[in-house]
Amino acid sequence: MKGYSKYFWFIHFIGDVFFINIAFVVMYYFKFDTIDFSDKYRFLIIIYNAIWILVCLMLKLYEIKQLKRLDRILFNLFKAFVFNALIMSAVLFSLKASEFSREHLYATYLMLLILIIFWRFIAIQSIKVYRKSGYNYSKIVIVGGGEVAKQLYSYFNSDDVLGVKLMGIFSDTEHTFDVKDGVTIGTINDLETFVLDNSIDEIFYTLPLTYTKKIKSLVDFCDKKMIRFKIVPDFRGFIFKRVNIDFFDDVPVITLREEPLTDFINRFLKRMFDLLFSSFVIIFFLSWIFPILAIIIKLTSKGPILFKQLRSGVNNEEFVCYKFRSMTLSSDSESKQATLGDARITKIGVFLRKTSLDEFPQFINVFLGDMSIVGPRPHMLLHTKEYSELINKYMVRQLVKPGITGVAQIRGYRGETKQLQDMEGRVRFDVWYIENWSLALDINIIFQTLWNILKGDEKAY
Repeated sequence: MKGYSKYFWFIHFIGDVFFINIAFVVMYYFKFDTIDFSDKYRFLIIIYNAIWILVCLMLKLYEIKQLKRLDRILFNLFKAFVFNALIMSAVLFSLKASEFSREHLYATYLMLLILIIFWRFIAIQSIKVYRKSGYNYSKIVIVGGGEVAKQLYSYFNSDDVLGVKLMGIFSDTEHTFDVKDGVTIGTINDLETFVLDNSIDEIFYTLPLTYTKKIKSLVDFCDKKMIRFKIVPDFRGFIFKRVNIDFFDDVPVITLREEPLTDFINRFLKRMFDLLFSSFVIIFFLSWIFPILAIIIKLTSKGPILFKQLRSGVNNEEFVCYKFRSMTLSSDSESKQATLGDARITKIGVFLRKTSLDEFPQFINVFLGDMSIVGPRPHMLLHTKEYSELINKYMVRQLVKPGITGVAQIRGYRGETKQLQDMEGRVRFDVWYIENWSLALDINIIFQTLWNILKGDEKAY
């Protein structure tokens, strides 16, 4: 993309760093009536900047797709501030730097939050106004009029932040979608003349790859006229659309499923995060809530404190999954799911399930390595066997460790699966997670899970 678009992230980054230092200096002045920093505060401002940059890169805060919606911007900024504060606290604790002013740090975070939200709003609104005036666009055309061209058309018209202006659609067959005014419609024979007359920057080809002569002709034309030519292959025949192209010397090899967790570094990062998170919950929460709930469970119903059940884990290996017992003892616990108004649920069990407290012993599973904080939910062995025969791609979800929460759970597929399509929806999101994993995605899912718990989930029963 031309102009502002390729500098979009850098402009936001520079603005963030500028306001970080402004907030730090202003709050320092209000606290100490001077801007003459001591050596320890010079060190602190360097650490402050470094941690912010690290967190923003980790959470991919400067990607264009993260800067399109105000709710998404605010949510990402909230995550960045939380992790910045946690890392800053850990650094100061490890350095035993208790002499720093807490009031100064709190005030700096508050002022920085206000300044950066204001900066984001001004920056995005300014570029939208600028582009609506007709500046700073890459001019593009689409070759083809089928479903792939339709999806591309919808994407290019979704937001001014993308920095592209669709000038025309060219196809020898009638296009299958409505086109807004101002977009030229023509045949492929009209393409070259139109591209030269309108100074087009990029051509997106969506026709079948079997049209080799046509592709070669267009590539040669674009090379001569310094126009970028991009081929958009049609992978809609595959259920999962993320593909990766590798080269064995000059031989292209298409992998239909990208799996970030096959990389050792990614697995290591996820495991370290799981260990730290589960240790924190076990030490600071489960250690005192466990005896309280144990007493209540024992006093209100007969049976053990913990419900232990074999579940399907990574590579379909069995493991014992722990939960606080929320039901009376029954013979069908290995096959029957909990349902709305289930008579087996105890009085304390209603509360445990509604607040998701019954799941907290699974942090022990995470610590032991059987589960992860985020991943596909582990199913009963019987259900794994049944659904693997009914749902295509079901066993793909067993390629990673099961999780306490996951994408399917925050997208409405929590709890009972009444119909086959409910499980199909869950599997679809589970496979999407496997193909799109990142540490930032895990963090995002955790925050959304906490939000769902706070506002109440109608499927938590």
